Amino acid sequence: MMKKNIIALAVASAIAAPVAMADAPTVYGQINQAFQVSKEVKNQGTKSKKDSGMFLKSYASRLGVKGSEDLGNGLKAVYGIEFGVGMVDGSTISNRNQFAGIAGGFGTVIIGRHDTPFKMAQGYDAFNDKEFDNNWSKLGVTKNSGELRTNNALAYVSPSFSGVKVIAAFVPKETGGDTSKESSITDVISAAVTYGSKKKGLYLSGAMNSFSKAFNGSSTSTGEAATEMRLVAQYAVAGLTANVTYSDFSGKAIKDTSQEGSEIAINAAYKMGAFTPRLKYSMVDRKAKNFNGTEKDSAGNVIAASTAMKDGTGMGVGVDYALAKSTKVYADYMSLSNIQGLKKTDTSVVNVGFQVKF
Repeated sequence: MMKKNIIALAVASAIAAPVAMADAPTVYGQINQAFQVSKEVKNQGTKSKKDSGMFLKSYASRLGVKGSEDLGNGLKAVYGIEFGVGMVDGSTISNRNQFAGIAGGFGTVIIGRHDTPFKMAQGYDAFNDKEFDNNWSKLGVTKNSGELRTNNALAYVSPSFSGVKVIAAFVPKETGGDTSKESSITDVISAAVTYGSKKKGLYLSGAMNSFSKAFNGSSTSTGEAATEMRLVAQYAVAGLTANVTYSDFSGKAIKDTSQEGSEIAINAAYKMGAFTPRLKYSMVDRKAKNFNGTEKDSAGNVIAASTAMKDGTGMGVGVDYALAKSTKVYADYMSLSNIQGLKKTDTSVVNVGFQVKF
């Protein structure tokens, strides 16, 4: 309770700061809530009553403070502190992007907790902050398809060179991973090259995450390396935004597991006045054909060796209706099949929601 009161007091103080104050911090946030009806089937076709039925959901609701200060000579200090908040269940406040750094003609350098360049380089996601966002397939080292927000990051964003930007982040394992190895700034490397704007015209990006043996190890094992790659091609014009994303996840750390494989995702949306219809389709190709006897399902049960592993698909359709510039209501239908590679492990969800940004 004391922690929440301190945060609330800090935010209130920022809001009360005089408008005329130079470089005053900006308070911002998002409230995203929905009424959900869902049906979840697990473990070869058994309905999960615990995860099925009617729910109230909060999707990535957040509160943050950001700002900058002029340091002279073309330099400025930049900072951001953002927290996730549970709007419907009173869940514990969570840490999102939290950083400080220096910006100038050379670009921007920050230290802290932040989205990786791999995540930053994604295109438009028609179901971002929903059940069917880019991490649904459980591929990759951390089972989130590369959608990683990492602690202890040293990151750089270049200025634009004729529309081209370079983004890189370096993350030491510190006291985690293989404790017999020293922490190195190259334990995790995430890098991306982007071209164009996500809001208008052509946008292209290529990104990668590289995880060292030491990062993937533990106090009892040396670990193995792994690599994640992503390519995005997007075009936005006259209210239409459409893209295709190809992702690949490989390396000894995830070899012969449900986390190894590739995914193709297609997103599209078309703004028509206050209405914006949206759709998404995703196909997951898992490289392994059978489970190896060490993996567990979502309930924590070990999956028997030689159980056939299945490819997955996801489909979503939805529509937004703008009530104001920063406020909308929406309705979505999402269907996911063979989650985590398990046959007949499916989810179907209907959401009716409300989102306001400030």
